[in-house]
Amino acid sequence: MRRSIRFLSFAALLSLSCGSALADHDTPSSMLGYWMQYQSRMHILQPTQKPRELTATANRELAADLAKLAERIVDDALAVVVIDGGELMVETYANGASRDTRMNTYSMTKSMTALAVGEALCAGKIASLDDKAVKYVPAVEGTAYGAASIRHLLSYTSGAQDPGGNGHVGIHSMADFRAMTTHQTSLLDLVRKYGEQQFAAGSKFVYNGLDSETLSLVLRAATGKSLPHWFEETVWQKAGAEHSAGWYLDKEGNGIGEILFLATTRDLARIGLYVLDRLAGNTADACVNQFIKDAARPHINKGYWEPAPRFGLGLHVGSDGLTWIFGHGGQRMAINTVKRRVVATNGYKDWRDTSDKVKSLASY
Repeated sequence: MRRSIRFLSFAALLSLSCGSALADHDTPSSMLGYWMQYQSRMHILQPTQKPRELTATANRELAADLAKLAERIVDDALAVVVIDGGELMVETYANGASRDTRMNTYSMTKSMTALAVGEALCAGKIASLDDKAVKYVPAVEGTAYGAASIRHLLSYTSGAQDPGGNGHVGIHSMADFRAMTTHQTSLLDLVRKYGEQQFAAGSKFVYNGLDSETLSLVLRAATGKSLPHWFEETVWQKAGAEHSAGWYLDKEGNGIGEILFLATTRDLARIGLYVLDRLAGNTADACVNQFIKDAARPHINKGYWEPAPRFGLGLHVGSDGLTWIFGHGGQRMAINTVKRRVVATNGYKDWRDTSDKVKSLASY
């Protein structure tokens, strides 16, 4: 029996920002309550008609070894899914979670936004990553975000002032975030409010979630569809998602690009396979293959966050050769192109050695 969950997590912010009575940690029941209460503020992504099969492996020896490593994670987590060579090696849940539990992905959402941009680029909706955001969203003219290129927004180097105050907090002002999730203000309002230039575009990595929010505005203008809708029609379909998912919207119907995408860990693993397939060049879509390869190479040094101290185009780049997707509360995805392995975890807190344990599982 797993020990009870007693850690405060970012769900406390969601409780405040959404005015709900959610528990102040990410239990499966609290996330179910959030899902049930706020679907009207979400775009609901539907399961695909032909979900990608996650076939259990016949390699019992490797599966047993990986399961032992996964046990080091799961006590402090909700889910661990490991896929190796296209085969399901490990799928384990704890603390009340199951394969059907839609979990808050936190800042994994930023990487989902980046993948949607790649699909828009390759569909011809976005002409070039070097286009400035203002070309698509004239309303951001006069802001650092508008003057930044899509490439700079993807690499979190827009140069805009840091609303979080220290460069490490992906979310902007908590009061403003609360106002946005309660539909008192909009993403565009926040981009305008915090649009002052602080650094030259491309010169410095700042984990400023409004870079992703600007991309959400660009995607809607370029595709004619909200970020979650576009993601659903492209990445979600190609990944072969099995369950429904939810993506929170602002009051104007724009998808929140930095946080508040809820999905099952199985479907997150499928998105990991979507990335792995394209890193390996295993799809016929040469453009998206190239975008993902470019997204997974280092564009800027973050200067922190081992084992991934560098950042690409919406993806974290490990010094260990792994491609990473990070979330605040123990959400990790590690993609190992050499071993053809994807590790997807979801949790309710960032335990002390989260990334090291996931790295061991991805690299074993």
